[in-house]
Amino acid sequence: MRISIIDAVRGLALFGILLVNVLDFSLPTLYVDATVFAKDGVDRFLLAFVDIFVQASFYPLFSLLFGWGAWIMLDKGGERFQVIFLRRLLALLLFGMIHAFFIWHGDILIGYAIVGLFLFPFFQASAKTLRNWALSLWSSWAFGSTVLMWLMWKMSGDVDFSEPELAKQAIANYQQGTWEQIFTQRAYDWLYVNSLTQAFIFILTIFPFFLFGAFIAKEKWFHDVNRHRPTIRKWCIGSLIVGMAFKWLPYIEKNIVTEYAQDMIGGPALALFYLTAFSFVTEKVIRFFAPVGKMAFTNYLTQSIICTLIFYSYGFGLYGKVTPKQALAIALVVYVIQICWSHWWLKKHAIGPMERVWRWMTYGKKKTT
Repeated sequence: MRISIIDAVRGLALFGILLVNVLDFSLPTLYVDATVFAKDGVDRFLLAFVDIFVQASFYPLFSLLFGWGAWIMLDKGGERFQVIFLRRLLALLLFGMIHAFFIWHGDILIGYAIVGLFLFPFFQASAKTLRNWALSLWSSWAFGSTVLMWLMWKMSGDVDFSEPELAKQAIANYQQGTWEQIFTQRAYDWLYVNSLTQAFIFILTIFPFFLFGAFIAKEKWFHDVNRHRPTIRKWCIGSLIVGMAFKWLPYIEKNIVTEYAQDMIGGPALALFYLTAFSFVTEKVIRFFAPVGKMAFTNYLTQSIICTLIFYSYGFGLYGKVTPKQALAIALVVYVIQICWSHWWLKKHAIGPMERVWRWMTYGKKKTT
């Protein structure tokens, strides 16, 4: 049985992911801050909006949903679950490699496939164990690394991480480069953010949310919302307070510490708020977002294909030519198209096209619906 609230949250998460990613699709934000490309107050307002309400919140939200889905597979899979889940991760790794090196460097699928392996020791864990490990790992890493960042800041002051020359190189290659130049640039960008150190940080950042998502599924919060509403309400209010408190820090005092805490503490807390808040929305809102989320895998990959065609030289070559508001407007249009497409497709088919392929690779040809 599918849980429509989870599909709806996944649909919302796709929009948040696109709002963040479109700035990377269109501008060299990997190497310089997006505010460099702001032309007016509207650009700055929209970038601040994305920074506060979207940035660093939707990949943890997807991580919560990934952990939730892993436990649902465990609940259905019986003794064969571990083999099935491993096949699912290997298929995800393959998709991620194709996505990262032939479509867009900012792929998340490779990381999810690798971090998913760390779930195996927890398959028989109790809900309490999952919750305690999740909160312990997240709090020790998020707050501990923030303290280390503060110590570094006290010793060295603010550090400028921008790379304007690399930004110029990215603009040249993505805007006007050949397919080979784009491939090389894409590979360079991926390696730039995927060192062994970054891989270690990624695991510590993502894995706690896998565990907490599994905890939520094991407790069946969204299987019976009415019974769990008091608990959900507490987590919803608490995560909103923590999330907004840390999200606003850089707008009170901007430095590398407040910006780091904003992403490491505020972003994940706000992700939990978005997840729990959907238990209080109307059925109409859920029906609106659910089809997009039910086809999340297809829509995630489609977002990358559409946006690279718009911004890279083998398409319209708009990379580096748009302002933040124009890029975000394009993201809105793409998402509206995906809403319409998802509603239309699911009237004719049980699952999305890439979901069907992924299920075939996971279960074999008999399990495609």
